[in-house]
Amino acid sequence: MKITRLIKEPLTHFIVIAVGLFFAFDVMNDNEGDAQHVINVSSGRIEQLHQRFVKVWQRTPTQEEMASLIDNYVLDEIYAREARGLGLDVNDGVIRKRLRQKMEFMMQDITSAQPPAPEELARFFNENQKKYREPNTYSFQQVFMSNDTPEKVVNMWVGQQQQRINKGLEPEGTSSLLPKSLQSQSLTIVARQFGNDFAQSLSVQPIEQWSGPISSGYGLHFIYISDVQHGSLPNLSQIEDSVLADWRYQKNLANQKSYEQDLLDRYQVNVNMPTLVAGDY
Repeated sequence: MKITRLIKEPLTHFIVIAVGLFFAFDVMNDNEGDAQHVINVSSGRIEQLHQRFVKVWQRTPTQEEMASLIDNYVLDEIYAREARGLGLDVNDGVIRKRLRQKMEFMMQDITSAQPPAPEELARFFNENQKKYREPNTYSFQQVFMSNDTPEKVVNMWVGQQQQRINKGLEPEGTSSLLPKSLQSQSLTIVARQFGNDFAQSLSVQPIEQWSGPISSGYGLHFIYISDVQHGSLPNLSQIEDSVLADWRYQKNLANQKSYEQDLLDRYQVNVNMPTLVAGDY
């Protein structure tokens, strides 16, 4: 039973794949021969250089360009070995950071190499429906009084418009460059026109009646919301690529956290904190 549970552990899968990748990397990158001054450029490495060029330049390299790629790779390897020989990699924060990044990239590759089962992706989609649901859209009219208007006049205007609304009349405002109405627009679009505070206020206003005033960065508004369309949830098949990318991102974070905790468990960490001086921290 213990062996069965161990086989099913995600961390066990991660370690097995990591070992496999390290072995494959070692086979492909046989550039460190037995002798210190022997550099072997494998066919696998040449293929990598070739594919990298094609990906960047969207064409096949010429023979001269391919020879240059190999020469540069060899020089990079020579410089790296010479630098290590001089101890230049020791206590170098940039190199330490780069090595950590390479480990993180390797873990990302492992996550990408393990596509989720259909039911796992469907479960992830169902647990994160809020992210994929299309936004609500609003259709409304607005009348407006500018912030530049004296407060006494604004207060008088508000009272007058409330009286008009109570009588069943439409309120009246001053002219401006702001749109008098918008049709079927999301709160994001509304915020671009009127500001975020105004947009967020729409979600709590009544439908099919004048209400307000609500404020924006421009002034005060009475609004009439004629229609609200609640956003629908697309089918998983319609946005599968996006959901898969999100799943891989979350899976990579989980794998990285698990792997880092496993690493920390292998080491004894001693932290000698200095005596804190009041006000220093």
